[in-house]
Amino acid sequence: MIPSKNVITFFAFLSLATWQAIANGQDAYLRPDVAPSPKDNLPTEERIDLGKKLFFDPRLSGSNWISCASCHNPGLGWSDGLPRAIGHGMGTLRRSTPTIVNAAFNNLQMWDGRFSSLEQQALGPIQDKGEMNQDLSQLVKKLSAIEGYRNAFGDAYPNEGISGFTIAKALAAFERTVLCSESPFDRWRKGDKDALSESAKHGFALFEGKANCTACHEGFNFSDGGFHNIGVKPAKDEIDHGRFAVKKVPAN
Repeated sequence: MIPSKNVITFFAFLSLATWQAIANGQDAYLRPDVAPSPKDNLPTEERIDLGKKLFFDPRLSGSNWISCASCHNPGLGWSDGLPRAIGHGMGTLRRSTPTIVNAAFNNLQMWDGRFSSLEQQALGPIQDKGEMNQDLSQLVKKLSAIEGYRNAFGDAYPNEGISGFTIAKALAAFERTVLCSESPFDRWRKGDKDALSESAKHGFALFEGKANCTACHEGFNFSDGGFHNIGVKPAKDEIDHGRFAVKKVPAN
């Protein structure tokens, strides 16, 4: 039987994680226990521990004052709670800080999707002059002068040394452990009929049905991973072209 046009359109916008769940016969609303990793950066205890040290170390910035956790604060949902992030020299950046919770499952990284992996994304803010303002070659020299880091990189990435590549891989390995915890919704999907109230169950039926919220908010991340023009006008003093700056596709 040939699927209807509406069915084809729906599946065309499914995220990679949702596609994989459906293909494996799994509940697309249940997060996999382990985030996907590239073959050259499979998770190990040493890599995750190293990535965690780097993530909270302000020496990754040119000023030795800003760490990754300065904006991605675990006490604030791995963001910063600010309308727009604060970067190098206390400058206000153009965008708010996205959470890194479940970022390992995103098809693209950053608000504009300019990076396709956590490894690529990890070095972006470090080198950005407005964010952490750190020259990568100087960072490698800085970390190489610290015995604890030399040992940690040797344990995590034997024979690879300290480089931009291994710094990025370690940070990505840690970020893949920052996942959402189990919610009442998760327990309900796993079979606990009493985990949700009747009102919440009716709300989910509406969410999937008449309200058609799943047109954009699907799967365990409740997102299609896409970029949508929702009609918000830019600030008068600054125009942010968003995804258009990366991919020149005009919005309707």
